[in-house]
Order: sequence, then structure tokens, then C-alpha cells
Amino acid sequence: MEYKYVARDGGGRRVTGIIEAPNTRAVARELRNQGLYPLSVTPKRTGLAGLGISLPFLERVPIKQVALFTRQMAAMVGSGIPLPGALGTVAEQVKNKKLRQVLREVKEMVEGGEKFSEALSKYPKVFDRLFISMVEAGEATGNLDVMLNRYFTYMEKVLALRRKVVTAMVYPTVVLTLAIGIVAFLLIKIVPTFTALFKEAGVELPALTLFIINLSNFLKNNFVYIFWALVAFFVLFRFSLRNDNVRRVYDRIKLRIFIIGPLLRKVSVARFSRTLATMVKSGIPILDALSIIAKTAGNKVIEEAVLKARVEVARGESLSKTLKDVGVFPSMVIEMMSAGEQTGALDEMMDKVADFFEDEVDAAVAALTSVLEPVMLIFLGGFIGTIVIALYLPIFKMAATIK
Repeated sequence: MEYKYVARDGGGRRVTGIIEAPNTRAVARELRNQGLYPLSVTPKRTGLAGLGISLPFLERVPIKQVALFTRQMAAMVGSGIPLPGALGTVAEQVKNKKLRQVLREVKEMVEGGEKFSEALSKYPKVFDRLFISMVEAGEATGNLDVMLNRYFTYMEKVLALRRKVVTAMVYPTVVLTLAIGIVAFLLIKIVPTFTALFKEAGVELPALTLFIINLSNFLKNNFVYIFWALVAFFVLFRFSLRNDNVRRVYDRIKLRIFIIGPLLRKVSVARFSRTLATMVKSGIPILDALSIIAKTAGNKVIEEAVLKARVEVARGESLSKTLKDVGVFPSMVIEMMSAGEQTGALDEMMDKVADFFEDEVDAAVAALTSVLEPVMLIFLGGFIGTIVIALYLPIFKMAATIK
């Protein structure tokens, strides 16, 4: 494998180059043999990455792949296979190229004496803070396989919850896209044909027909500008979401949208409860758990509520009381949490809350589908029907004139 290195020679001058070696330790050893002091050693990138072009959607590691890696590692570590050997075996079985490369580098670091959790923490875009914290807990207690299995179980439930939300969004998205495509086709291709017919006939056009013809002319003459304006809008919108204030407003609006808002709130509560239960069960301190939960909430409103609760918990208040004062979570969550704190079974109570709200998400998804389906069909049929009526009104008038 080829590695790029940056080093200094005996005179302190900076030297760069490429060297072929089995791992980073071998590269460092070879450089020292040449009288160079290595500053950094990184694998040589090929393809687009080697040209300095970054395509995140190509380099992204799907959560499902990380979950599968976790399950395989848990099985191998639980069977007594040494950690470096398990990493090497799993790395060769992984299909995702980015994850395979990361695991090979992690293996080298572990072989070099680094802790597994420390090596993983160098890849925050692949392994989230929850995963790293659970690996740390597993290393401290000697139950790494148990912690990996627990994380895999947690990820199974998170992925199942995500699939439910995606399923709910697919149908209306497809129907809306189809509706926009059909309407655009009618306005750009069909309406101009009738416009030429009406012009030759010299018939006086109703107001509705004039409106549709003007809309068709506008769309036909400005289609390219409209397309690029929409692209620019979505790009700017995505960039604007990096601003905390914009993100906060956007997330608050999402939670208040009719039907969709309650669904997103239930998803957030279910994820919060499941993550808290998993971390408490794993022995992670509550303050650390709340910090991690806030960062993985996926909603700025929920994140700020959890961080505010963390401040109060650090002052000695109970978690249930602080979350009640925040006013974001349903009363049922607060009551169950309070009962868990009093009985010392917070993890069990939070698991029950997560199960309940996951069932609620199922019901909300079914309700959303049943409501959106007729609404989308009415929207599509109404718009197309309006265009058809507008085009046929002058024809009826022409027929009446001929009679």
C-alpha cells in the first residue's frame, strides 16, 4: 500500500514524498532509517479524492454498515478472537470501501498500542459519540462484546424507526413529483397546441383560459431560469441550516406542521428514550449521556432542551423535574422517568417509553398515509381538471357559434 508522508531531514527542511509499505509503522521505520523525522503519514488517495475532489455521498458510510460491523465484531470478540485479528477479518468482509479503509487504519493503530476507543474517535464521521462511549465502557469493564451487542440492538431499533418515517414520506413525495411533472408537461407541450388553434379560430377566450395560456407561456419561456432558481434556493437553504438561529426556527416549524409535526415529535421522543436507556444500561454517567443525546437529537429544539436539562442536573436537580420545566417532552415521558429515578430502574422505564412511542409512530404513519393519499389525489386531479376545462371552454364556445 502507498502512503504519503511529510517529514523533516537533519537540517530541519520539510520533505514530502510517497513510499510503499504494509502499514504506517513500517513507513515511519523506513523514514527513520533514511535519517528523516516523520511528521505525518497518510494513505495515498486514488480516484477523485486524489485529485482533491470530495464527493460526500460517495465517501459516506451508511449507518447500516456500521451496525453490521458492530454485530460481527461482537461475535468475534465474544468468541475470544484478539481485537486486531477481529478487525482485520471484519475489514476484509466489509463492502463499503470507505469503512474498509477506516477499519484497516484502526487495526494498525490498535496494533501500535492505541486503545480501540481512541482509534475509533479519530473518525467522528463514521463512528458517533454514543458508539465510542460504549466501547470505552466495554474496555473499562472488560465487557466489550456485551457493549457492542447492546449498541447493535440499539441501532436495529433506530434503523427500524427511520424506515417507518421514510416509508411515510415516500408516497407523498412520489405523488407530488408526479403531479408537478404532469402539470409541467401539460403547460409546456399541450397548452401551446391549443393556443395556436384558438389563435387561428379568432375566438374570444374566457378568463380561465387566458390565465392558463399566460401561465404556459411564462413557464415555457422561463423554464431554465425557474429550474436553476429552484436549485439555487435549495442549495442556499441547505447552507443556511448551518446557522444555529435558522436551524432553530426551521426545526420549531417542523414540529408544528399539521400531522407531520406530531409524527416528528414522537420520533424524537422515541429516539431520546431509547438512547438514554441504552447509555444508562451501559453505565455511562448521566451528564455524559445527556451531552451525547443532545448532539444526536437531530432537532435543534430538542437538543437545546436536553442541554438545558443537563445544566440543571449538574446542579443537583432530578432529570425528570428539569425536563418537565423545559416543556418539550410529553407528560407521560416525565412521569415514567420520575418513576424510574425513584425505583432505580430508569433504563427499563425509558425502554418502555421508547417502545410505546415507536408504536405511536406506527399509528401516526398509518394516519399520515391515509390523510395525504386523498389530499394528493385531489390536488393532482383538481389541477389537471382545471387545465382541461380551461382548454375545452373555447372549443364549446366555437361549437355553439358554428351551430
